[in-house]
Amino acid sequence: MIKSLFSKLSLVSAIALISLPVVATAAPTDSTPVATEQPASIPNQAATAPPTIASLDATLQQHPEDLDARLQRGILHAQLAQNIPAIVDYTEVIRLDPNHALAYNNRAAVKVNMRDYWGAYLDYSQVVRILPDKAITYNNRAFARHRFGDCKGAIADLRIAAELFRLQGDPVNQQRALANLKVFQRKR
Repeated sequence: MIKSLFSKLSLVSAIALISLPVVATAAPTDSTPVATEQPASIPNQAATAPPTIASLDATLQQHPEDLDARLQRGILHAQLAQNIPAIVDYTEVIRLDPNHALAYNNRAAVKVNMRDYWGAYLDYSQVVRILPDKAITYNNRAFARHRFGDCKGAIADLRIAAELFRLQGDPVNQQRALANLKVFQRKR
């Protein structure tokens, strides 16, 4: 029981890593909505009033190809655990900009919340293609791979994540990745 709890906590700590300047996705629980990365501020929004889904709907009615508004609306949907609308918004951002790493990343996080680990793996793989030096993405992809049974792939991703964290001067996250690597290797 304690060993199982430790491995779950260790896995959660690996997924909850934060990489500056972008916030990583956190491992979801059954009741916790996914934390997603935030884009730059949206034009035409008052500096004091945060956007709402309704205000973003109005913006998108006037400017249907406004990537920032669509991305922000997806983030708000994800924060409210409205997974399908979030995925629809992120997918539309990706359709408009096939190299939009943030949309792929956030869509992957929503898919993890929905327990679609294969879909999350595919989206994280797109982020890796676009941003190959982003250590946290390898870490998050390792979680998705492990959840659908690809232990070898998860181990490979954690090794890459640990090395990138080391190269980027992030010893805390490097140690978390290495700790989870040990857990994954024992489960093999």
